[in-house]
Amino acid sequence: MEIIQRNILIIAVIILIAALLWAAYQYIKFYRTEHLICPKCGYCWKPPVLKMILSVNAVEGKIIRCPKCGSKEYMEPEKDVK
Repeated sequence: MEIIQRNILIIAVIILIAALLWAAYQYIKFYRTEHLICPKCGYCWKPPVLKMILSVNAVEGKIIRCPKCGSKEYMEPEKDVK
């Protein structure tokens, strides 16, 4: 029984580590290639990582507060122009 519990714990830790690595990859990808545009004032910005993590996820984008106008809106990521 002890071996089964240990194996379950190891699998849970591996899944947690994989989820954290996936999340880190997604945020790195976002910061390299995308930005947010406020639908109210048109301000283009890249939010801090902590703000991205703590903001509400919605379909493809985030519900997040614009640092310029203070409006809390749904914002979809836009590709950076190169």
